[in-house]
Amino acid sequence: MPSSATTKKAGRQDDSLNPKPAPDLALRAGGAHNADALAHFVEGMAFEENGEMDRALEAYRKVLNVNPGQAQLASRVAGLLIQQDDFPQAIDVLKDAIKANPNNAEPYQQLAFIYLKYLKKTDQAIDYANRAIALNPGDAEGYQRLVEIEVAAGQEKKALEVLDRAAKIRSKTQPRFPLSCGAESPQNGVPRRVGWGRL
Repeated sequence: MPSSATTKKAGRQDDSLNPKPAPDLALRAGGAHNADALAHFVEGMAFEENGEMDRALEAYRKVLNVNPGQAQLASRVAGLLIQQDDFPQAIDVLKDAIKANPNNAEPYQQLAFIYLKYLKKTDQAIDYANRAIALNPGDAEGYQRLVEIEVAAGQEKKALEVLDRAAKIRSKTQPRFPLSCGAESPQNGVPRRVGWGRL
């Protein structure tokens, strides 16, 4: 068995003798928070797949406590809250996401959906849809949401104007917008499954 002096000469350290972790293995505070958030996200997905929505929401909210700017997850949580008819909480989650990440259009689109379909507040729904379009004019979903709002409000002429506006915009990923006036909207306001983004 080599002596401690021999181990030091070779430039190696026996970690079993030192209770403090090696500096290259220690997580910084931010890294530890992100690791915890990732663990809660995975936990939330498992709960959701097992139909345990209350526990899934609890786990997802722990992620949003670390980073409320996770727009996709905030939209997912809002959608789950909508399914429970908890519109005030859904709105709060989305507004927190906007405060943390004001340049992401997704929470605005979700707010437009909530204000139109559940709260029947067309003017606010139009405002949120227009904000989403202003942030991401190349995204068809913002225009689609605005068309849905205008049609629901009985404003077919304005809906056609929105479609015309959308047709003039070129997307970076698609040559033209496939606007379908509702066929591709998330069911019950719940966006499609979200993936893990950066925290």
